[in-house]
Amino acid sequence: MTSSLKRTAAAALLAVLVTGCSLDGGPLRPRPVPPSSPTTAPVAAPLAPGRGGTPAAGLPDFGTVDGGDPAAVAKAALTAMWTVDTDIDASPMDAEKRAAPMFTARRADGAASMSPRAQPGNTWNTWASHHAFTTVRAQQSHEDGGPTDGPTTAYQRWVVTATPTGRDGWTGPPEVHVALVVLLRDDTARPWRLDTLNLG
Repeated sequence: MTSSLKRTAAAALLAVLVTGCSLDGGPLRPRPVPPSSPTTAPVAAPLAPGRGGTPAAGLPDFGTVDGGDPAAVAKAALTAMWTVDTDIDASPMDAEKRAAPMFTARRADGAASMSPRAQPGNTWNTWASHHAFTTVRAQQSHEDGGPTDGPTTAYQRWVVTATPTGRDGWTGPPEVHVALVVLLRDDTARPWRLDTLNLG
């Protein structure tokens, strides 16, 4: 583009900005702005926690768990996490919080701060209608090819079976979960604690 053409184009643009006219002489019209819409849905209020207490099936005695044995720690934690009692718990989250003594500080803090914001669902409602509690069986499941344990990190695979029993004599179908867990400890003199859990 020659200098004269550049100057002509610049002048035309300046006229647009100064006069509020388009290049064809018509008035400039602002583009319509779409109405604003909320970017997030309203947040539901958290459910109230359960009333506390010990589930009818009991809990592991955390004080007697061998902290130097990662399998013993994992079994106690998983058993407590799936031991629920609908007469004292508002949701399974209450059971997770009871297992906190077997958690790392990071996981325990996370569990303490979590509050479910939705009803537990149809299965829980069925259990609650029978005033049910669960009995739990946790078995370690060994498999080849998994990550290698270290002095402060242990990887384990567990099969957890939770069977609901109603106080009215009802027994529901057991729930079976495969839990992949990571246990940590700060050093070899410290006890193992469950840090991460994924359901396989």
